[in-house]
Amino acid sequence: MVIESGQITVGTSPVQMDGNTTGWSHIHIKNLDATKDLYLGNAAVTTSNGFPVSKLESFEHDLPPGEAVYLLASSGTINVAWFRINH
Repeated sequence: MVIESGQITVGTSPVQMDGNTTGWSHIHIKNLDATKDLYLGNAAVTTSNGFPVSKLESFEHDLPPGEAVYLLASSGTINVAWFRINH
């Protein structure tokens, strides 16, 4: 089991969280911004089709091998913290 974590600044263009997974992973993503929403999805994520993570809220999920999560800010930039446990 490998534990990885980091922080990333996200803008209004989709950005990959931290590469594709090689095995099953459990991810935890935290929107650190107090005024803007974060959106999660695939490489084509938008504010219309993404999964919203409200300001100062977090999201956790299991991620299958070979998959990636992309992040998008509702406007401007957002600082996002992430934590992943690789099984």
